[in-house]
Amino acid sequence: MIFFRRLLWYSFGLLMGVLLVIFLFKDHDFQCTYLPNNRVLVDLNDQRVKSIELDSSSVKYIQMFKDSIFLNSFFLYGNVDFKESKVITREEIKYSQYPIQINYQGTQWKAIWERREDTAVVLSLTKMTN
Repeated sequence: MIFFRRLLWYSFGLLMGVLLVIFLFKDHDFQCTYLPNNRVLVDLNDQRVKSIELDSSSVKYIQMFKDSIFLNSFFLYGNVDFKESKVITREEIKYSQYPIQINYQGTQWKAIWERREDTAVVLSLTKMTN
């Protein structure tokens, strides 16, 4: 009989804890991004505005960004090259820049993304040769 009583109290405490967690955290957006690649991609994707400031050699690819799937594929399937990235803490730059590579419809693409205060900006886009 004492086992069922303890089980009842345990169940009651567990239920109260679950209800408390639901009540406290129901409006929060939690994301489990533990890997550095995922953290950078989620951080860029969370920016309110995504803009394009392509350099002169990348202007010919401006049509690619009219496709929102192409733009969002950088945040979903991109691989950040941390060897080539320029981060504020390591270099004397104003904003962090991350080269991200994707495979989009059988073609390798590489874009340099810059993270600003409230925007994520594409600085250059190149088509990689296989």
